[in-house]
Amino acid sequence: MNKKVAEYHNRYGDVYTFTKKSTDKVLWEGPFEYVREGHDFIDPSGGPFIQKGKMLSHIVWFDEFNVIIESFEKVKNGHIINVKEHKVDPNDTSHLADTKIIGGIINTTEK
Repeated sequence: MNKKVAEYHNRYGDVYTFTKKSTDKVLWEGPFEYVREGHDFIDPSGGPFIQKGKMLSHIVWFDEFNVIIESFEKVKNGHIINVKEHKVDPNDTSHLADTKIIGGIINTTEK
């Protein structure tokens, strides 16, 4: 597997790096001197707020991290983020359920 690395610059100018170690582990490194931690989140001062169940690519804006956050492990130089693959079924159209609104226009011809 090629090494995938993304950088996140928070509002205080701190830089955090995210390195994909395997298909289910991402190493998160950076300055963690001031941080809030809960059972399902880690929130360093200035960001990024990382929470279980969120898609990592929506936080670090890097398509290679299109994975769902499962849990965290504290390590000497940061945190290991345990992740799982985000599975998408291209044939799933359940979000397009029958509706009388099409493209923002109400269909008034249907009874």
